[in-house]
Amino acid sequence: GYGHSETGQGGEGSPGTLRYLAVHDSEYPEFAYTSLLVDSSQPKTSKWKARGDVKLWWRNGANAKYGGKIYKGNLSPLTSNGRWFGPEFGFGQIIGDYYKNDDVLLIKPAWGGHNLVSQFRSPYAVAKRGGAIGPSYIEMFNNVQEVLFNLGKEFPEWEGRGYQIVGFAWHQGTSDKSPDKVAEEYKLNLPDLISSVRSEFGKPKLPFVIATTGMGYGGEPSPSPYESYHAVEKAQLWVAGVDKPANVLADDTRDYFEPSEKSPRNQGFHWNGNARSYFRVGQGLGKKMANLLGE
Repeated sequence: GYGHSETGQGGEGSPGTLRYLAVHDSEYPEFAYTSLLVDSSQPKTSKWKARGDVKLWWRNGANAKYGGKIYKGNLSPLTSNGRWFGPEFGFGQIIGDYYKNDDVLLIKPAWGGHNLVSQFRSPYAVAKRGGAIGPSYIEMFNNVQEVLFNLGKEFPEWEGRGYQIVGFAWHQGTSDKSPDKVAEEYKLNLPDLISSVRSEFGKPKLPFVIATTGMGYGGEPSPSPYESYHAVEKAQLWVAGVDKPANVLADDTRDYFEPSEKSPRNQGFHWNGNARSYFRVGQGLGKKMANLLGE
């Protein structure tokens, strides 16, 4: 899913769009949305900033298929396709500010409707419970290698530079919510994914942050042990009977959901296309990541 930059159910600048957040900035205390504008004094008409210190590389997987068009460049709400963005936008603001003296590259592998039990099934899960390594798991690392092994080609301004892999952010889970057998296995598949990712990168302590699948139909947020939550959410919040790995933090996203009347779409899933929801998911991931990076 994605948040809408400009257009919603009521047209340009309608509730739930990023433009609406900038125009009504004082109503939303979690972030200074006018800071995303070139001219904060003209929130209705100003262009959006593009951060040269934070770059995004994303191969479009919105159709749930591999091999889509590549979008890349300086991070802005328009980097993807000029109309919408995902959690990477809010995440990039936090991480970009954290690394004040360094450049940041966000590599985004994402495909609509893919689950952890099969498409993202990891080598550790296969070794323990059988099955086959998921094609999305494989393609995820194909994407990473495509960028990092050709960094000067993908981003000529970085020709000759090296890089460090410093963290991994995960926002997924709706497709694992049913059937019950799949949902219950999530508590095993998630730590196996973490172990596998760390093994692939050769970084056994790689910081790993998770944004739960807390979209609207789940209900109101509640404190631990999250008794009313779905099995997948409980697994993501590490109250499902499996020990949490070190250097892992999760963010409960239920409070980020906005109703359809305040959103660009009436879906229930995909956060109703609400820009605030997607920004806050990314912001939450970024804050958790900064927490781990600072330890």
